[in-house]
Formats: sequence, structure tokens, C-alpha cells
Amino acid sequence: MQKVERFRPSIEFERAMAGVLGPKLFQKASLAADVNFVKKAMSKVFDKWRERLRNISAVDERLDMMTTMDLGHLENAVRNTSKAVNNDWLIISGLVSLVNRLLGYDWHDGEIHRHVFFFRDKNQENFDHNMMFPRKDAIETLKEIGKTLRAKYAIVNHLKNRLGLTVNEVARVTGSSEYYVRNILSRIAQYEQIEGSSFPDISNLDGAPLIYDEGYRTELTRLVRWKARHRH
Repeated sequence: MQKVERFRPSIEFERAMAGVLGPKLFQKASLAADVNFVKKAMSKVFDKWRERLRNISAVDERLDMMTTMDLGHLENAVRNTSKAVNNDWLIISGLVSLVNRLLGYDWHDGEIHRHVFFFRDKNQENFDHNMMFPRKDAIETLKEIGKTLRAKYAIVNHLKNRLGLTVNEVARVTGSSEYYVRNILSRIAQYEQIEGSSFPDISNLDGAPLIYDEGYRTELTRLVRWKARHRH
């Protein structure tokens, strides 16, 4: 029997989803391995894409028809994906076809049949500038992100390792998947093994490490990368 390769946690997934659905998708990279979460997130993405495409193609009947068809094929490929069914190439093909239409490659001859123009109003220009040149420095940004990350890990650690809840119970309390909870617990265990000390209690968040997908920081200038993953 051919082994089906499962999704792997991906920071690219997090960034791509956040681009359409907003910052609520940050710190969700590990859920790229959760097929059900991916399908739910993509369903929301398709809804926003469909609305946006209607605006873009309003004066072009063929473009509206073809992008609607491409989006439908792509949506079906994602909907029919599961742990046992890998539709990666259907999804990639659907995305390439949709991008082709939007860039003007409408027919199957390698030629551009539509002109595409992008422009920004003044508010959009100002937003781009503020995002590219933020007033806060990198250290302040890391500290702000760290508050949320510390809290998530401390809460899971408290519920599982201090109160004795099961992984399933912790997942239900925090509104997360069991995979996500196990991933956090695995990282906490690695942190305790590497540092030789217990993970800080929920009442001492300032003393907790900043944990990222690639490793953790006990100080802002020092990143300790994770060892090979292991399950608990």
C-alpha cells in the first residue's frame, strides 16, 4: 500500500491564510497538519475570493465565467481532500489556472489576452508605508507577540500538567485541536529537558519563554531550535 504523506506544519500556510482572513490566523502554522482545520479555513478563503472576483470581473463576462469555474474546481479539490485522499496536484492546477486568468492568460496559447492594472488610493499607500516602516522596533514587536504566545502555552501547560486534564479535555477548553495541544505539550517537554527546569507557572508569564515554530527564546537575542520532533 502506498504511504500517503500527511501535511506538515507550515509557516507559509499561516501567512497565506492570514493574508485573506486577517491576523486571527497567526500562530496557527501547526494546524496546517489538521485536514479539517485547513478545509474550514479554505472555505472562508473561497467565500472572500468569490466576492472579490465578482468585483474584479464585473465588466468582463468571460472572465467572470472562467474565474467562477476555476474557483469551483479548486473548491471541490480542497473539499474532497482527506487524510487518505491527497489532491495536491488538483489544488495546484486549480490555483495555476485561476492565477493565469487573473494575469491575462485566458486562452491556451501562452498569450496575454487581457490587460491588468493595479493601483492604490492614498489610504492604501499610507497603510503600505506604515507596514513596511513600522514605528515600533523589532524588539517591541517580539515582546508584543510574546505575550500571546506565552499565554497560550502557559494555559495548556496549566490545564494538562497542573490540573490533570486529558488532551481531549484541554482541546475542548481552549477551542483547539488535539494535534495542536499535543504539539504544545511536546515543545514544553523539550524546553524542560533542554533547560533542566519546569515550564513557568501561569502566574509567572513574564518568566515563560517565547515559543515559535522554529524554536524558543529565553531572551530576545537567543533562539534555541527544536530537536527532532517526538510524540507524547
